[in-house]
Amino acid sequence: MRGSIPIVLCLCLLAGWKSRAVAAEEAADPAATVQSLLRAVRVLAQPADKKAEAEAIREISGTFDIVALSKACLRKTWEKLSPEERKRFVALLREVLEKVAYPKSAKFFTDTEMEVEDVVREGGKAEVSTLVVHPDEGEVEVGYCLEWHDGKWLIEDILLDGVSLRRDLRSQAQKILHDESYEDLKRRLREKLNE
Repeated sequence: MRGSIPIVLCLCLLAGWKSRAVAAEEAADPAATVQSLLRAVRVLAQPADKKAEAEAIREISGTFDIVALSKACLRKTWEKLSPEERKRFVALLREVLEKVAYPKSAKFFTDTEMEVEDVVREGGKAEVSTLVVHPDEGEVEVGYCLEWHDGKWLIEDILLDGVSLRRDLRSQAQKILHDESYEDLKRRLREKLNE
């Protein structure tokens, strides 16, 4: 009986090692990050309970580099902000994404089919090219630009038929910062939450 305990223990450890190895392999695949995002978006698109919805939103946010998106939007203004104010801006942008952008995206991806066409990796960056077949829009090329951060791939930009969402968001933010102010940008983001 005692002799079998080490064998059982070794098998348990080996099984745990194998599942961690599979998880690490999936984490090393940028296409898996995109597929995880799309699975969560589809969950969000379906009428579900609040717990499933909250989990889907958490998973979607976990695939994005919201800090990098915040820096890209603010550009020079980011450098002028205190660390506390940077955290507040990132939290505000995250809230707008979670309450406004993700649900709108979920509506678009309802009843679509997606196929990964190509994955290109170069160093710590990757681009996953997909083809989405939408019932009304037809075929839409969607590219996901990812960067390797702390042991996982994070999405930094999405290209819809070649148009950068990050660049579009940055352009809108920079216009407000130029014509108005940082406080006005935050006010407008908060207004989005109340629409």
